[in-house]
Amino acid sequence: MKNILIVSNNDMCRSRMAQEILNSFGRGMKISTAGILAGNSVPDVVCQVMEQNGYDFSRRKPCDVATYAQQTWDYVITLCPEAEEVQKEMQGVVRKYVSFNFTDPFQGGIYVEDEQEERVRALYDIMHKELYEFFRSELMEKLLPRCSCGANTYCRCE
Repeated sequence: MKNILIVSNNDMCRSRMAQEILNSFGRGMKISTAGILAGNSVPDVVCQVMEQNGYDFSRRKPCDVATYAQQTWDYVITLCPEAEEVQKEMQGVVRKYVSFNFTDPFQGGIYVEDEQEERVRALYDIMHKELYEFFRSELMEKLLPRCSCGANTYCRCE
């Protein structure tokens, strides 16, 4: 089981989307999310886009990164440059930091509903692609079951 913490600015959009996307790729991951400054709630448009893509999206209250600072993590994944400051706050053991730079779809003003939905959809598409590449290169091999001989695929021991 790999313990993964995903950090964004507010734990309202990108981190929640990343959690659901990574969970959809397979088992063996315990994924938590947090924000540098936890926001108030997950915007409805984010929930709608994720539900339209087949995810049962959680509306739990956003969480502050300090909640997880003392824990041990296999990966701490930051989703924006601002979230990289989390490295200063983490006092537990972190085996590896991974950084992405996903644009905040709510940054830069107020948009009409259709435009906001399009921005969230575009973010989803980019995140899905990049997180799948991360999963494939970093996690997939480590999460596959292993035979007693050490092989994890196409074992011919038996």
